[in-house]
Amino acid sequence: MKSVFSILFFWLCCFAYSQEQAVFYFDNNKFELNKTEAAKLQKWIVENSTSKILSITGSTDEVGSSGYNDTLSQKRVSFIYNQIKGKVNIRPDFKSISLGEKGATSANKAENRKAIIHYLLEKDLAKENEVLGIK
Repeated sequence: MKSVFSILFFWLCCFAYSQEQAVFYFDNNKFELNKTEAAKLQKWIVENSTSKILSITGSTDEVGSSGYNDTLSQKRVSFIYNQIKGKVNIRPDFKSISLGEKGATSANKAENRKAIIHYLLEKDLAKENEVLGIK
């Protein structure tokens, strides 16, 4: 329970302050990006090599079992992480958040099949602890 609270607290803190997000959408039942989204991710990597990643959140639509969707959302997070590893700075306390179908917030199922990178731009790194609520 404590770890769930910690993750939620971190997540809420991240949203409460100045941070950026990049969203990448997946095809149904896939954990690898299609060509269009893969090109979008590669472009993001080039444009954000000096940014710092705080967390990656993955989610799915409601199709399939909860257990399968939890695994699929974690695979989406892992896929994105493996694409950016070594190319963009990542916080040592980086958070991998797998919401499965609990992250489904849209009536449009395609909008729920995603991974979101939460990050700070280089210009905001000097106030990183302030943005994250760390004293």
